[in-house]
Amino acid sequence: MTNVIQEPTPLSESEQTRFVTDADMRHDGALGSSRLLVTDKRAYRYETTPVGEELIASYDVEKLSNPRLEDLVDANSLIADFDGTTVELIRTTSRRSLQVAGAEKRLKALIEGKEMPEIEDTVRVCPRCGRPLPEHSDVCEGCVNKGKTLLRLFRYAKPYKGRLLWGTILTLGGTILELAPPKLTQWLVDDVFINQHAAMLAPLVLALIGMRLVVMGVQVARGRNVAYLGMQITVSIRGTLFEKLQSLSLNFYDKRNVGSIMSRMTNDTGALYDVLVDGIPVLLNQACMLIGIPAALLIMNWHIAIWALLPVPFVLVAVRWFRRKMMRVWSRFWHNWSRLGGTLNGILQGTRVVKAFHGEKREVNRFDRRISELARTGYVAEAAWSSFFPVIVFTMSFSTFVVWWIGGRSVLAGQMTLGQITAFIAYVAMLQQPLMMLQRIIDWSSRALTAAERVFEVMDTPVEIEDSEDAVSMPKIDGAVKFTDVHFGYDKAREVLHGIDLDVKAGEMIGLVGHSGAGKSTMINLLMRFYDPTQGKIELDGVDLKKVSLEDFRRQVGVVLQESYLFPGSIKDNIAYGRPEATLEEVIGAAKAANAHDFIVTFPDGYDSYVGERGQRLSGGERQRIAIARAILHNPKILVLDEATASVDTETERMIQEALERLIDGRTVFAIAHRLSTLRNADRLVVIDDGKIAEVGTHEELLAMPEGIYKKLVDMQQEVNKLRENFIAAE
Repeated sequence: MTNVIQEPTPLSESEQTRFVTDADMRHDGALGSSRLLVTDKRAYRYETTPVGEELIASYDVEKLSNPRLEDLVDANSLIADFDGTTVELIRTTSRRSLQVAGAEKRLKALIEGKEMPEIEDTVRVCPRCGRPLPEHSDVCEGCVNKGKTLLRLFRYAKPYKGRLLWGTILTLGGTILELAPPKLTQWLVDDVFINQHAAMLAPLVLALIGMRLVVMGVQVARGRNVAYLGMQITVSIRGTLFEKLQSLSLNFYDKRNVGSIMSRMTNDTGALYDVLVDGIPVLLNQACMLIGIPAALLIMNWHIAIWALLPVPFVLVAVRWFRRKMMRVWSRFWHNWSRLGGTLNGILQGTRVVKAFHGEKREVNRFDRRISELARTGYVAEAAWSSFFPVIVFTMSFSTFVVWWIGGRSVLAGQMTLGQITAFIAYVAMLQQPLMMLQRIIDWSSRALTAAERVFEVMDTPVEIEDSEDAVSMPKIDGAVKFTDVHFGYDKAREVLHGIDLDVKAGEMIGLVGHSGAGKSTMINLLMRFYDPTQGKIELDGVDLKKVSLEDFRRQVGVVLQESYLFPGSIKDNIAYGRPEATLEEVIGAAKAANAHDFIVTFPDGYDSYVGERGQRLSGGERQRIAIARAILHNPKILVLDEATASVDTETERMIQEALERLIDGRTVFAIAHRLSTLRNADRLVVIDDGKIAEVGTHEELLAMPEGIYKKLVDMQQEVNKLRENFIAAE
């Protein structure tokens, strides 16, 4: 691509600014502020330099044509034709691609002399830190309140209030019991060894042993209690998360890979279990110790206690600083972990393609890069912890030195007994443990609360496709469908359908025809209400599809796809997926209607035969006939056939066609077919071209159009068939 750089031209007073688009990349690909200012006469490209804003290029709007987006590596640019060459008007990173897409639409409208559209293309950023906010969310990962996240976790413990109360009693009781041994040691030293009260030796030793046994029992009871709570709460969170995932629209899954979602369901919720079982109980116990030990020290001797506790505030400040640092580190760690899961999932699912194209080495290298990135992030986290921990230990050791110095002088002066300083040293030593545990608590809390945010991010995602408040119950539909000025794009940057108008009568068969990418499958996705139109509406029997009860609608719509998905399980279970309560006789009847019964009974286990992962134990034609049997048993009023006979041999296609003829009888059918000859019997053919309806008519009517799109498609297919026949004959 050539970029023509013109001499900077000052903005004329007679020019009227039409729109301005800001970007975050320069023309050389480096990060930096830039903007595109378009007037009614010229388009100006500015970039910010150390000396100020500089005009890089300007172009006459009249000479610009065909503005379009170009996808770069993690970036996007707006390009256009100018005097026989291609020029770049602005470039931005992927996070600001929405603005560039808006600029493309505005510039296209300006060039065509149309009114510029109103477009929401503002990047939403966090008001505190300026980071871009996730789509469909106002939560900034960097600024989220961790305390609120923790409280949200506790909401899942509400059904177990009794267990929580019991755990609190055990924690407080255990803390009191753990503070008793140093006091017993003081009496042992002063009364037994110093004052020679030999009779007290046995009771005090037995008391120490008994105290340790009781503490052990409390720890066992507390551990079993929190394990139960952790298990129940994790099950509840995983169940809620999975239920949420089932309610989300396909738009959510379009923007995320399977590995990332599985990571949230397994790794992230597993991290929450660690928090609930190992983290929070330890935090509560050590927090009680941090309160109880200083209180005991102050009661014994507040003069020495103040000096002994002097390092504690510095440690707490350091802990707070380190916690913030580790949250960012572990956020990057979990992001890399998610990417690794996505990469692994993609490689494993595409194993056949990898081997077919000898891509093993390439995939090994790609996987190595991912695990190296993960390892580097993990190393940074562990290295930071390994550096921080010894510093805290050294800081806390000052408390021991201070007690020995000041306390020792007090003992020598007779102001303090040997038993008291022994107990004092024991308490100071005990104080180091909760402070050290506090550092480890930072470790798991950084990991776990970041994981919790990732889980709650999914839970907080709005459900786009759901029943409206005034949903209409339609237990029985006729199947009339009407598209009215339907516009749609899978994202705001690119619109796929542009003003679709189509009125389909109940029981009518519609064939959707067009080049690949024209918008046929998108129409089907909207009809199935996997997505909602961004503009216009689709009506079912005169009722807006958005107002029809989803349960009633989905129960009366069936689909047979080109790549029919079969679940791991038996053939019977897959046929009865839409009607789990169906009897074996009904399943067999559907299989016979789908021309599937004959090959099913040849298997050793018949209808109980295991189909394998994604149905890999069956051939493509067999899987397709199982899918047709599933649709027949479902008995839908509206049927969608998306390339149902593609990629099968002629004999299999004949059997599938016979099954489809039985299936479509008396139903409203929308069919997309690779072989146009299979749509001859459609009541109407609808030709889609570039997201618009270009032609409508019967097979004969469309063939009668000499320059029609459909006729060209048929002619091209006939030529391909002749070439194939000649090739076979030559062999």
